[in-house]
Amino acid sequence: MTALATGAAAEFSLEGHWASEADGEGHAVFDAEGIRCANCARSIRSGLGQLEGVRLADVNVVNGRVSVTWDAGRTSLGAILRTVAGLGFRPVPLAGDAAATVRREERRTALKRIGLAGIGSMQVMMYAAGLYTGAFQGIDPRIAEFLKLACLLIATPVLFYSGAPILRGALHDLRRGTLGMDVTVSIALLLAYAASTFNTLRGAGEVYFDSVTMFIFFLLLGRWFEMKGRHQAASVTDALARALPATAQRLDDAGAVQKVPLAEVRVGDRLRVGSGQVIPVDGRVLSAAAVVDESLVTGESVAQRRGTGEPLLGGSINAGAALELEVGAAPHESTLHALVRLLEHAQAQRPRLGLAAERMASWFIVRILVLTALVGVAWTVVDPARAFPAVLAVLVATCPCALSLATPVAIAAATSRLARLGVLVTRSDAIEGLAHVDTVLLDKTGTLTTGAARMLEARTLGALDAPTALAIAAALEDGSKHPLAASFLPHARPGVRCGDAHEIAGAGIEGTVDGRRWRIGRPEWVAALAGRPAAADAVDAGVALGDERGLQASFALADELRADARDTVGRLGALGLELRLASGDREAPVAQAARALGIGRFAAQLRPEGKLELLRGLQRDGRRVLMIGDGINDGPVLAAADVSMAMGGGSSIAHAAGDLVLLRESLSALPGAVTVARRTLQVVRQNLRWSAIYNLAAIPLAALGLMPPWVAAIGMSLSSLLVVMNARRLVDAGGR
Repeated sequence: MTALATGAAAEFSLEGHWASEADGEGHAVFDAEGIRCANCARSIRSGLGQLEGVRLADVNVVNGRVSVTWDAGRTSLGAILRTVAGLGFRPVPLAGDAAATVRREERRTALKRIGLAGIGSMQVMMYAAGLYTGAFQGIDPRIAEFLKLACLLIATPVLFYSGAPILRGALHDLRRGTLGMDVTVSIALLLAYAASTFNTLRGAGEVYFDSVTMFIFFLLLGRWFEMKGRHQAASVTDALARALPATAQRLDDAGAVQKVPLAEVRVGDRLRVGSGQVIPVDGRVLSAAAVVDESLVTGESVAQRRGTGEPLLGGSINAGAALELEVGAAPHESTLHALVRLLEHAQAQRPRLGLAAERMASWFIVRILVLTALVGVAWTVVDPARAFPAVLAVLVATCPCALSLATPVAIAAATSRLARLGVLVTRSDAIEGLAHVDTVLLDKTGTLTTGAARMLEARTLGALDAPTALAIAAALEDGSKHPLAASFLPHARPGVRCGDAHEIAGAGIEGTVDGRRWRIGRPEWVAALAGRPAAADAVDAGVALGDERGLQASFALADELRADARDTVGRLGALGLELRLASGDREAPVAQAARALGIGRFAAQLRPEGKLELLRGLQRDGRRVLMIGDGINDGPVLAAADVSMAMGGGSSIAHAAGDLVLLRESLSALPGAVTVARRTLQVVRQNLRWSAIYNLAAIPLAALGLMPPWVAAIGMSLSSLLVVMNARRLVDAGGR
């Protein structure tokens, strides 16, 4: 086990995107082969919880994903992996070549086991049919003995090769002192096989080889579909991770290019990125200029120009000539890696929705064993010949596979579907919360609007002429990420520069131009620099420019609505959601946007604390609120909302506060996301109802001896398949 874990750690270090250590804290997300039920997850959490330095360990049953946070000074990743491996679960990376190889080998092995079980069960059933017919119509004892021996020879490799994962899982459960579903299944299989072998060799009594082989076949078939769902969920993470190259072109002091593994890149290194290549890390431009495609990272479909010293995002594509950059962040801290970690963390968490079902499945197994013992005792008294088949049928029929899978498989399918829609789930409870919202609170600038403002009018208020006022404004706005800043930049002059500009959230920008202190932004804030209030007409004008002597100019800007904003608002209203507009912009443009979109209620000129108070007022009225925003000033209200969604092109603070991230610069996916969330809750309820109905119906039939073991095997497997296939409807059709 130690060698396995050590090898895994080496592979993971090469996959650096998924594990990191910063400020003394380590975090990693990885898959663990062999997780089958809630007890498996509990064993891993318990084992890691006993490891010194581990602060948090969480396990997702449906996709076998483990998320661990630890104190880097007290333990290490290698110790964590060795602990997981020692518990009987093989740790594997989430993405990259190693992960793809593991998943490919897992599929190949599973197909071989299913194939042998399928062929074996068909052959055994053929021979068993002869035995069943002979029991009613008579059969030569030598032929009956031959058929039983043939069944024994076929069932043996099916049990010990095809059924090996089940038996191995039960053994690990017993070693850990837990009772997982593999324990009940293995008891049933081994009892049936042992009794059948004993009766075959002594030449008398019933045989159950057909039940053994068919049970294994149907159980493996169900687990095959579970595995496909798990791999599909992992493919979203893998697609993001594969966007980054495995190597980078590092420049030495002489300017020569060295090809090095990405994990060896350090902050301050100089890298060369060829045309069409992926930028491997966050950094800043060293070349004269660069043209980059940031669609994967921010969702922005239009290529962006970056000048010398401007930032570059890891995961962007160099859409221009070859460029040079200075590394500004370690590879595992790049923007794309942050998105991957958010998705991995969300997929590893257990949502509140699934905790009840997990607890139910854990105590259910103990009650199954007690019930089985009672059934055996009762039949021994009433009719000893029927005791063993009844016990076997109860063990098989009541395996809680469907109950354990009911919730997590639906959440995994919904996460995958939302990722296809362009919505990244960053917190596990976001899907449940999104399904329950009744009010949507929308920011305006950069959310409902494109953020690409047009200059309508530049009006001077003093001796300053309009071109000069625009040039000063452009100097102040240069470098700002505010959506309105771009409308000033075309008016820049080479000789007009501002070297100390700093932005005040919700107010504007202040800096020195040609020795004079200037402000641009809210008229009231700009006028305060001169110590007197702004005139009413200046306040209504929009963006103001001024210095210590007072307001010098005002600018009327128009921020166009997104092309899909009206359709999105209409579709959200059709879903029964109440929409409200909350913006820091002036009342006139906010009112105009609300009228154009058909939003009846809006609030303007809100600072961050004003948006937060509006949200809390809605929550006090009993409303469940979805907040959608993109700016730095939206961070507090996004964090306080029942569910929050950040625009893909928004600030990093908005991304950190959001429960979901809209990767594309479009709102069209929002109604589909709400529909998927609501359908997910429906599917979970359907799955739980089906699991309960099946067990309530199967237990009395099996206990009364009315359900043969092979029928119980089919019923148990079909119940698990039904749960998985029902959840897959979310992937195949959700949101369309």
